[in-house]
Amino acid sequence: MKVFSTIILGAGSGDRMSGIDKILSEISGLPAILHSVNAFLEVGIFQNTIIVANTDNIAELKRLLSASKYQSVDVVLGGKRRQDSVKIGLDKIRSSDYVMIHDGARPCVSPALIKRGVVAAETSDAAIPVVPITDTVKMLSDSAVLSTIDRSSLYASQTPQVFNYRTIAELHLNLTSDVTDDASVIEINGGNVSTFNGDPENIKMTNPIDIEMAEVILKRRKS
Repeated sequence: MKVFSTIILGAGSGDRMSGIDKILSEISGLPAILHSVNAFLEVGIFQNTIIVANTDNIAELKRLLSASKYQSVDVVLGGKRRQDSVKIGLDKIRSSDYVMIHDGARPCVSPALIKRGVVAAETSDAAIPVVPITDTVKMLSDSAVLSTIDRSSLYASQTPQVFNYRTIAELHLNLTSDVTDDASVIEINGGNVSTFNGDPENIKMTNPIDIEMAEVILKRRKS
C-alpha cells in the first residue's frame, strides 16, 4: 500500500486580511486550520501531517494540536516564501510515496475532494484540483480593456495538490524562482501535471469577507 503524507501551509502573512490571522479565525466553532486538519484525518491514510507555521502563530498552533487526536500531526516553523515553507515541510516528512500540499487558508476542503486527489495520484506524478472559470475575463492595459479572453480552456487551480514525494522534494532542492503553487514547480521543470475535479466550495480566504463565506459553507454542511 502506498504511503501518503500531507503538508498544510499556515505561514503566510495575510497582507489583505487587515491584520487577521486567517488560519486562526474561528469558523463554525473551530479555528479555520482545524477544519483542514480534521478533513485529512477523516480520510485516515496520512502517515505524516505537517503544519507549517510562522513566528506569530506557531505557539498557538502547537497548543491547538496538542490533543491526543492530533498525535500524528507535527507543527514546524516555515520560511519567508511559500516555497521555503514547502521545502521545510518536505524535509520534515520521514518517508512517503506521495505528498499532498494544501493551503491552510482553505478550511472548506472536504474529505471527498481529498479522496479524489488520492485516486489521481495513482496515475500521475503530479495532479491538481481545478474548477472552470465562470466569470468573463478581460485583458487590461492601464485600466483600459484590450480584449476578452476565451475562458473555455481557463480553470482556477486549488489545493490540495498531490505529488510523487521524491519528485517534488528533489525539484524543491534547486528551486530559485518564486512560485504561487507547487504545480508550477513541476511545470517549469518540464513535467506533466494532470487534473481532477475541484470543488467550488473549496474557497481560499484572501479577504475578510471570505471568512463569512466559509462560515456559511461549513455551517450548511453541519445541518
